[in-house]
Amino acid sequence: GSWFPVSLSISELKGPNGEVLFVIFANDLTMAKKMMQTEVEKTAAEVLLMNVLPESIAMRLKQDPGHIAEHHHCASILFADIVGFTTMSSKMEPKQVVEMLNELFSIFDDIVDSYELNKIKTIGDCYMVTSVPSKADDPHDDCLRLCDFALDMIQAIHDYNVKFPHYALNLRIGMNCGPVVAGVVGTKRFLYDLWGDAVNTASRMESSGIPGRCQVTKAVVELAGDDFVFEHRGMINVKGKGEMETFFIQERSHSRTPKIDFRRLSSNSCRSSRTSTLSERSRFSLLQSLKMLEMAISESTITSSNSGPPGLKPGLKTMDSLLVEDRVDELDEFDELDESDEFS
Repeated sequence: GSWFPVSLSISELKGPNGEVLFVIFANDLTMAKKMMQTEVEKTAAEVLLMNVLPESIAMRLKQDPGHIAEHHHCASILFADIVGFTTMSSKMEPKQVVEMLNELFSIFDDIVDSYELNKIKTIGDCYMVTSVPSKADDPHDDCLRLCDFALDMIQAIHDYNVKFPHYALNLRIGMNCGPVVAGVVGTKRFLYDLWGDAVNTASRMESSGIPGRCQVTKAVVELAGDDFVFEHRGMINVKGKGEMETFFIQERSHSRTPKIDFRRLSSNSCRSSRTSTLSERSRFSLLQSLKMLEMAISESTITSSNSGPPGLKPGLKTMDSLLVEDRVDELDEFDELDESDEFS
């Protein structure tokens, strides 16, 4: 014989002579189970894609698997690097290095999401962020959000050092604005990346910068306007570029306030490092999918019940439906935890 999932319903009936009869109805849920598995696999694939690529790019790739290439006339790009990381990591256990980077980069990921920016990639201890693709398509606003992010990174590393003083980490950050070409490359391990002189210049701003500061080009100063206060560094020799006039982001203007509450960011980062790296949007999508599957199985049980005699009472549920219900309950609790931990 073979095993297959069923939903069972039990009804109590009275016979013609007053005797009590129990009738059991079984409904084969093989197709429902296959649909559930297919939907879960589809949702898992979408969640993975959303965490690898920016949302708008992932949606385009789903609709058209062809090459994605686009030009942005003014993108903001930022590079951040941990000062002295190579020397420090050589004295640490591999597990310590990974745990430290995971917790620190999880903090940065939360800040990226709060400003609706896009993390392009991490290369070792280097963290790359950009404003494209941007929903607003406003270069001025994109530049301001990335400047906000730069200052919040510096504050985040300061708070991290308070929590873990033995690391004494420091960041060197560089930023630039300009035209770039962006697209998805490769057929395995998709990567959304940027190319252009503006990207190279942003990288040079980081490598020629000063620890604890964010060095920017004149293009950033002009685009940001009066929303930030900049310190003029002067002319410096930049590798591959020659003499360039550079500045440091000093502070926000009085009319601009940060979006991040760093008192709560630290506790949230601990949660991020312990749990899945799914974004809020992805967790919501997975939760809705599981709830939909639970409803589908419940409907199958009700249909089976209605097919019997009048007065049929819904009875037992399948183990599959119970497992889905348990998973939904877990995600509901996790969702409530997320809502209580949201930034004010």
